[in-house]
Amino acid sequence: MIFIHLKTWLRPVIRRLPLAVVLSVGCVLGAFTAHSSESEVKPVFSLDPAFTLVPNILPGAAIGEIAEGLMVAGGVYDDDTLSRRVFLVELPGGNVRELGELDQGLRLAGSVVMDNRFILVGGMTQDGPTDMVISLEWDADLQRLDQVALPSLPLPLAGSGVSLMNGMIYVVGGLHGTLPLSASSDLFRLNIAIPASRWESLESLPGSGRMMPSLLSFFDQLFVFGGWGFEGEELRPLEDAWAFRRIPLDGTVRTGWRKLADPPGPVSGAIPYVSGQQHAILIGGGVSKPLGFAEAPGAETESGSSVIRVYHTVTDKWVGGGELPDPIAGGLIVKKDDQHFLLGINISDGATLWNATLNRTVKRLSVIDYAVMFVYLMLMAWIGFHFARKQNTSDEYALGNRKVKSWAAGVSMFATLASSISFMAIPALTFRTNLVWLFPTFFLIPIFFLLAYVIYPLLRRLAMTSTYEYLERRYNPILRLLASMQSIFFQVFGRMAVVLLLPALAISAVTGIDVGMSVLIMGLLTTLYTTFGGFEAVIWTDVCQGLLMLGGALLMVVMAITALPGGFGEFVEVNMAFNRFDSMIFSWDYTVPAIWIALLFVLTQELSKVADQPAIQRLYSTPENEIKRFTGVFTFFAIGIAVAVNLVGLALFAYFHAFPAQLDPSMTNDQVIPLYIVQRLPVGVAGLIIAALFAASMSTLSSSMNSAATLITEDFFRRAVPSSSDRTRLIWMKSSAFVVGMIGTGSAFYMAQMEIESMFQIWSKILALFGGGFVGMYLLGMFTVRATSLGAAAGALGSIAVVIYIQNWTHVHWMFYSSVAVISCLLIGYGVSFIPATRERDLTGLTIHKLPPKGKSVPG
Repeated sequence: MIFIHLKTWLRPVIRRLPLAVVLSVGCVLGAFTAHSSESEVKPVFSLDPAFTLVPNILPGAAIGEIAEGLMVAGGVYDDDTLSRRVFLVELPGGNVRELGELDQGLRLAGSVVMDNRFILVGGMTQDGPTDMVISLEWDADLQRLDQVALPSLPLPLAGSGVSLMNGMIYVVGGLHGTLPLSASSDLFRLNIAIPASRWESLESLPGSGRMMPSLLSFFDQLFVFGGWGFEGEELRPLEDAWAFRRIPLDGTVRTGWRKLADPPGPVSGAIPYVSGQQHAILIGGGVSKPLGFAEAPGAETESGSSVIRVYHTVTDKWVGGGELPDPIAGGLIVKKDDQHFLLGINISDGATLWNATLNRTVKRLSVIDYAVMFVYLMLMAWIGFHFARKQNTSDEYALGNRKVKSWAAGVSMFATLASSISFMAIPALTFRTNLVWLFPTFFLIPIFFLLAYVIYPLLRRLAMTSTYEYLERRYNPILRLLASMQSIFFQVFGRMAVVLLLPALAISAVTGIDVGMSVLIMGLLTTLYTTFGGFEAVIWTDVCQGLLMLGGALLMVVMAITALPGGFGEFVEVNMAFNRFDSMIFSWDYTVPAIWIALLFVLTQELSKVADQPAIQRLYSTPENEIKRFTGVFTFFAIGIAVAVNLVGLALFAYFHAFPAQLDPSMTNDQVIPLYIVQRLPVGVAGLIIAALFAASMSTLSSSMNSAATLITEDFFRRAVPSSSDRTRLIWMKSSAFVVGMIGTGSAFYMAQMEIESMFQIWSKILALFGGGFVGMYLLGMFTVRATSLGAAAGALGSIAVVIYIQNWTHVHWMFYSSVAVISCLLIGYGVSFIPATRERDLTGLTIHKLPPKGKSVPG
């Protein structure tokens, strides 16, 4: 039913929009002219030649970052005497200040820093390995070093890998005896936030026991690289890597240990560093003899390594990161006030403190790319001003006089809802996980019938301009005003800011385009063409932007696959090997995106359109007899973009698995799309796809501006000044659109200061918290005759409380938030509606039980 007239519906798109032809030609030319090769390996760090020598830092010392600088404890002298000294290396100067002494000499202690406390875990004393765990805290006011004993390890350990993750200390491996030596493969965890807690034994590390592994953690995952192991009494370097998760990676149900790609050489004692959101950097390492194990057969005598290795945690690939000027055998790298400091311990010369700069490894856009972007933006501006002369009434400005072509409204609705969230964040999510996010989208096909035959006809026959007018007719004016006010604030301070900021941040990180300049260009240009052009300008710019988004996504898929050495076969093979084609999780576990949660998520998102003015405004602008066509076009393009952007994620995973050196070590999760664009796409085509990223934002931005202006005028100004002329309302709408655009642009600048792991997840949380209750009110009103104003209000407030609770005090998966919000509103609202209503209300045309005849509008 959806696709019967597809050819007829899409013919005007192709006939009227030569942009689609241009894009198709670009795809073909790009596929044949572009090429890809492994980027030249560049040093991941540039070191300031004006280094500082730091005295008295010994091999085997524990080092950690506190507020005042680097705290250093213990170590071993050349004569194997153990140090008790604790001192501070001030940053940035490198001055050394004595803080105190330990109760006994110590070396090879693991260490972490939490709440400015330097915590030493185990280590080697004169009597052998120890199980002591000590917290050191420097009181700057009293000039005193406080030492507090924490719960002891389950067994004595020295040279363990220690890391802090989610407020818990993790300990892996370590020596637990003297000659004959033995190394542990145990994994222990301590919840240090609970005073009475004890060490918990977790699943042991597979393979050999080890000492001095390089350990780091981020995003709920513990990484273990190399170390020294023993075969009998023979000491040998280990060249393996492992990852451990207690919480499944989003989109999967796998936990426990996972084997990683082997490092290219030994990494024992290397300095581990987390860079961006996807990279681990290992610096130096390789020491054995100076730490007192020369008597062990197989022990090497080198004083360290100068090699830097880079590991990409998503594609499981290693690349070179250059070399240091001198070999180091341990130390620490920290970031303080946007500057990196590398403290490297050299066995013979002591410690060296470098100022380090993390290098970018990406190309820049060309002049031609900027020219293509400029031409596209000017085209959008021209469309807006072209329609400016046609806006003579407020109804034309807000709804195109309700005569917008259904196919154009359907494409516009898809472009509005897709935005930069779909174009960037969803491919990035698939790049990191799998296709769990795609399969539920096909649930849109049965949902089509619910929308096209039940919900949309009901709303369209009410002949409304503001969708929140329904709440006034069904309940009371107060709920209408509250919902409208919530929507305006949500559009201005939420949606507009997010869709402006996401591409601006990502594009800036990989191209060098200033974030503020991107926000200003998109915000100002969209504000101008929306203010002058009104709803028709929004519709037709949306059509152009929607087609460019879809074509751009398909272009990226084609070019990524054609660049692979093994072509399509490699694309399939790599994604199969990493389980990227997994598409469903069959489980009743509500902490993972199980299939039932995903389907509820899609259903909730589709039903939420009734309470979303930018989306439903397209329905109100379409003739009633074209509702099914409008819904069918939207459904087709919504499924199409979902397939396209998920394929982009898979294609980019295979591409960067083949060419890992093209990844930027400083990148965040949501920067993978613009990174690929500048690394892979040819000149001109890259500019076109960057323009598509801007298009994804601008389509949503223009819709939010127009809808917020419509709500301000229809729900507030018209109520406050009922005698106002239509001309006055038109001026008020245009003025409101301009003000809303300026405020939304300013909100994006504020949000730029926030560090966000995944904008798609943050967006879902915001939608659930502020939108679920109002969706529930609509469903209560449309599907029941019992619902009352009191019940609807109670349901909306109750849903907010429920969502706040599950977001902060449960492990419910974020995809379930919006569904929980709607369901809780329905249950609470329906229950409270059993309280007798104060007055009767005519529900004709307001519920599915009392629909008016087709073609008959219900007056307000």
